[in-house]
Amino acid sequence: MLTVITTTYNCALYISQAVRSILNQTFKDFEYLIIDDGSNDNTEMIISKINDKRIRYVKLEHIGRAAALNHALTLAKYETIALMDADDISHPYRLQKQLVLLKSKNQFIFCDTAYFKNKKIKYYIKSSNNSEELMKKLLLHGHFNNSSSLFNKDHVIVNGGYDESLSAYEDYDLWLKLKNKSEFMVLPEIYHFVRLRSDSMTTSDPNKLKHILYSIQENYFNDLSSNFNIVKESDQNILKGWREFFYGDERLARKYWQKIHPYKRGIKVNFVLALSYFPILFLEYIKKNRLRLRYQYLIYMIKSFNTIQKQFDQINLDCQLEVKQIE
Repeated sequence: MLTVITTTYNCALYISQAVRSILNQTFKDFEYLIIDDGSNDNTEMIISKINDKRIRYVKLEHIGRAAALNHALTLAKYETIALMDADDISHPYRLQKQLVLLKSKNQFIFCDTAYFKNKKIKYYIKSSNNSEELMKKLLLHGHFNNSSSLFNKDHVIVNGGYDESLSAYEDYDLWLKLKNKSEFMVLPEIYHFVRLRSDSMTTSDPNKLKHILYSIQENYFNDLSSNFNIVKESDQNILKGWREFFYGDERLARKYWQKIHPYKRGIKVNFVLALSYFPILFLEYIKKNRLRLRYQYLIYMIKSFNTIQKQFDQINLDCQLEVKQIE
């Protein structure tokens, strides 16, 4: 038994598909707790039309995502929690596959994720389960998708839960706080699909969001040796450079990378170091549109006949058909 949690705020346009993708899971034994964080659209009416006894809908005054998540954890009937965003789509086998990996109370189980816009996959992110690599990715906020996570609620609650002072990245802040108390695993298959939206919180004010993320990382980057067991100065400078390139100052990124001999920097760092001299607007375009990942996906499409898109089309169609039946 588990509790699936969706927190939503004015997401009526997409929530039917998200909910249907959870109700269509091959693993059936769960409650579905939908926390409406004060929506003023027709979310409540949409959920009321879905006839499934597993759904428990709770309407709140608008308190923010972190507070809504904390409240949801207190309401959840079961110890195991799976999160699901109101505008994403989960593969039917997602919960079944994740539960197989869950062995202890201190685990966070994620899925590899594909990102889509207007029903078309734009890119995907796959992860290694090498613990050292995962920690480096965690340090730079890479490859973990909160909407694909599965974990034990008491493990989160007793360690303080989500920081309600944060307007974004409360999930990332939690993972960093629990990094020495948890085991992070990624299901190495694409079982989750994230919707790319121009009106989402992650795209509405990118500079503000980068500042929040940069601030969350500050204490950890101040002592990488103690916090992440990264002792070599060259490794520290590489990571500090990446942090500045993505969330801070490209000029400072160059200073960190230039402290390292070119042969020790690696091809990727040398390439991005050269790229960092281009105009800021050009760099922001590359980062915002995830051009490297899109190129990687293009190569995948050619080699594999785009099986990810074909799989997503079927999942999307199944969700849409069920949504039409209740309208």
